[in-house]
Amino acid sequence: MSETIPAVLSDIRTIDDMIAAFQDEEQCRRLLESMVWRNGRICPACGYKRSIAIAGRDTGRGRARPGLYQCSSGDCRFQFTVTARTPLHATKLPLRTWLKGMWLLLQSDKGLSSVRLAEALGVSQPTAWRMGHALRLMVAREHMLNGTVEVDHFYLGRRPDRKPDDPPPGRGRKGQAKTQKTPVMAIVQRPADITPGSSAGHARAAVVSGLSLSAAVRAVAPQVELHAHLMSDEAKAFVAMGECFAAHETVNHSNGEYVRDSVHVNSAEGFNARVRRTIAGVFHHISPELANLYFHEMGFRWSQRVVTGQVIRKSRSGKESTKTLWSRIPPALQLQQVFRAAVGRQMRRSHDGGIIIKSAVAVFG
Repeated sequence: MSETIPAVLSDIRTIDDMIAAFQDEEQCRRLLESMVWRNGRICPACGYKRSIAIAGRDTGRGRARPGLYQCSSGDCRFQFTVTARTPLHATKLPLRTWLKGMWLLLQSDKGLSSVRLAEALGVSQPTAWRMGHALRLMVAREHMLNGTVEVDHFYLGRRPDRKPDDPPPGRGRKGQAKTQKTPVMAIVQRPADITPGSSAGHARAAVVSGLSLSAAVRAVAPQVELHAHLMSDEAKAFVAMGECFAAHETVNHSNGEYVRDSVHVNSAEGFNARVRRTIAGVFHHISPELANLYFHEMGFRWSQRVVTGQVIRKSRSGKESTKTLWSRIPPALQLQQVFRAAVGRQMRRSHDGGIIIKSAVAVFG
């Protein structure tokens, strides 16, 4: 089945194609196994690469269900399915519903709200909400970024309501205006090549405690290689942090400098704008506690693009500039990237109807 994955998924272009491809539960299970276990079955408990199928055997409490396997290691003997120790662990939904939901989430350019997903799949809104978080947990990427990396920050939230007779908010730390918004650090990797067919760079974002040097280091250090070429604006925290990297260049936004040759943070600001449009147009509000999960999804969408060419655009003032044209990877083909690092990432339902992230690290994948 693994050899036919690209052929099966590449044929899915429309909703009718998706419904036809994901209507048989057995076929969906085999397709999911081929995406999760690309190099053969792996025991999610110990990592042993040999196992036996026990589906249909008499276990003493009835026949074993389809897709059940047992680890062949004498020290383990763990019984598992393709959803074991993944965000789909112990799911009661059919696998065809999961694959349809994932395709619908990836098909939308900026995502899909849980209300709309619930209407499309015929499930409850809380179930659709947890399905969305399962996708966001699986698309998190852990590899370090290298090459040219841009760093910027933005604020999450809206302007607080104020009455006309309320006093002004005053000034905050280091001359910054006081705000109740949540600061977010954005890290965007520029593509290494812009020839047609080249893939886009990766994008990350994370909620930070503030815009101090220590907060910036905690956000950037686990994500960016020290030999990377860092680019940022003139923020003092970024300037001090840049001394740790192989190269660091800045643009001075306060003086009206936004581009100097190849020095700019326009990619990071473009990602910031995309985050704002996604929140305003799709989710309307995301909590700071779960914001990093939403950023995983937005960063994944950013990376699932390829260069299709370049075009020269002319501004109103007559200035010409070269723009790179991008094309999105078909959502069915993105499913392979979604499930390739699913094992080890686990979440459970909390008592109050929310979710608990048990593990955000992929163990095999």
